[in-house]
Amino acid sequence: MNAPTGAIDRSAWQGELERRVTAAYRGRYPLVIVLLDLDHFAAYEAQHGREAGEQLLLDAGEAWRAHVRPDDLLVRYGEGQFGVILSRVQLRAAERIIARLREATPGAQTFSAGVALWNGSEDWQALVARAVEALEAAKEGGRNRSVVHGTTALI
Repeated sequence: MNAPTGAIDRSAWQGELERRVTAAYRGRYPLVIVLLDLDHFAAYEAQHGREAGEQLLLDAGEAWRAHVRPDDLLVRYGEGQFGVILSRVQLRAAERIIARLREATPGAQTFSAGVALWNGSEDWQALVARAVEALEAAKEGGRNRSVVHGTTALI
């Protein structure tokens, strides 16, 4: 558990994602991961201080946890970053969840998101790599947007 956010931390991400990819393979159901990056988090911390940055992370974790489904997993992924594992969901439903997260983001902050739909055979590392690529595209595209890997669609 990560004290500042209440979300489990990245060290638990690997095991849980590996478990969920295996379950999706066995159950033949869709799985989506989303990597969220609070836009300009370092600048926010520089302007408001480390304590305010930690509070923003706590507030974001609490707000977002209220808008994901009970079986979804919100994970503190890195500095100003979170990951979300959405099991048994197609992209359209994932888009609606991301929209709810965007609306619930505290302090007039925004986030960029990289989205990847598991292809049915790749391992968890390949899935994460695709989500990272999509996140980079969202940030390079101007931030405050979501990009689905392998598409030109913004959500």
